[in-house]
Amino acid sequence: MCPACNSFEHAWVRAAGTGAVWSFVVAHPPVLPAFAARAPYAVVVVELDEGVRMIGAVTGAPNDDLTIGLPVRVAWEDVEEGVALPAWRPA
Repeated sequence: MCPACNSFEHAWVRAAGTGAVWSFVVAHPPVLPAFAARAPYAVVVVELDEGVRMIGAVTGAPNDDLTIGLPVRVAWEDVEEGVALPAWRPA
C-alpha cells in the first residue's frame, strides 16, 4: 500500500541498487539460531535513490562505521539455492 495515497496499485520497476542508510540497529545475542554465528550484526533500512526503503544486512563494513546517510550499494547474498536476499555494502 502506498503510504502517501493508500493505493494498492503497483508496478515492478528496476532500481539502481544504490541508496543511503536511513536507519540501523545492531542485533546482539540472543538471536535466531540461523543468525547466531553472525551476531552481533547490523541490519539497515536503506532508502533507495528511487525513494523506496528496503531492509537488509550489512557486508563489508564494521558495525562501528555505520552512520545515518552512509551511501550503500546492494550486494545480493545467496542463502540457499534459488534464494538471494539483499545485503548492503558501503558504496
